[in-house]
Amino acid sequence: MQERPHFDVLDGLRGMAALLVLVFHVSEILVMGDPAQNVLPHGALAVDFFFCLSGFVVSYAYDKRWAEGMTLGQFALRRLIRLHPLVILATAIGAVAYWFGPFRGPDWGMSATAIASTIALALLVLPYPTLPGRWTDTHSLDGPTWTLFQEYVGNLAYALVLRRLGNGALLALAVIAGGVLAWAGVTSGKLSLGFGWDTFPYAFVRLAFPFLFGLWLHRALPSLPRLRLGLVPLGIVMTVALALPFLGTAPNAAANGALEATMVIVLFPLIVLLGAHSNVGPRTLATARILGRLSYPIYILHYPFIYKFADWAIFAKPAESAILPVALAIPPAMVLLGWAGLKLWDEPLRARLSARLLSPRRSLPSAS
Repeated sequence: MQERPHFDVLDGLRGMAALLVLVFHVSEILVMGDPAQNVLPHGALAVDFFFCLSGFVVSYAYDKRWAEGMTLGQFALRRLIRLHPLVILATAIGAVAYWFGPFRGPDWGMSATAIASTIALALLVLPYPTLPGRWTDTHSLDGPTWTLFQEYVGNLAYALVLRRLGNGALLALAVIAGGVLAWAGVTSGKLSLGFGWDTFPYAFVRLAFPFLFGLWLHRALPSLPRLRLGLVPLGIVMTVALALPFLGTAPNAAANGALEATMVIVLFPLIVLLGAHSNVGPRTLATARILGRLSYPIYILHYPFIYKFADWAIFAKPAESAILPVALAIPPAMVLLGWAGLKLWDEPLRARLSARLLSPRRSLPSAS
């Protein structure tokens, strides 16, 4: 039997994107949210790259299993085992950091009922009322879990409807979603939307196009041009794109929104296509796979510490000379945290759950 391809370049790119998100978030606190001063002015769009990869990987991992008779319950169980152990850990870290960590605001007290309901909703990755001191975030114990909520929405849509559609129908939906996304970017002046209650509906807009196009891209892959570019060049292209200057608010807002929409609609799918058709050499294979394994832990576990970095900067009022060294220490510390979360929590727990609940012949997928 022919072995299915493993997309090592895409694994590596996913890890690079997670690191870019980490750098973007640290820089965001340093510049107090001003995207024009961020070292990665468009770094928030790495989320949209993740959504495109997610659609691609879901099609790759599950289309064949549906054809072989997989049930909705089996699909849901597999996705929960893949994604939810780290949600539990991230929620625990976020709760401890918020209620027991230092540098708290004077109005952060909450009733036991409010605390319990917040934790319960966070564990279900459902949106909840924003905690004091957490801007307008819909998932304010661990900000990035807003994308996990969207991930589950996309997975449910795939299981119930999208997997049944032909390639033409998928592409038509993606084109419509791309038009809505472009409209959102041009009218808002940016696509860094959807993570707060003030822009919550845009979260679904940001999910729709990249996820749909990722599904179509995997299915159409054999018939698409076999364009190739290696892991390092593609990583450089993505980094340079996210580092392009922020074109500004009015009167340049529409141009900035158009630029970001172009990245999501054109550049990111092209990067996925190039990466899917490319291979890594023996020297970079181990690195690509490590980056792939670390991508989700780094992404989902780092933000409670970003919150605490912001709290320290706001409430402790440190000297300016002290802020930069702390900022530089955060990324390597979060890589270590991601590795610890992967090895001590995520992989062992997934292995136990898979052995108990899934067929023993199935191995843990790296990205599915």
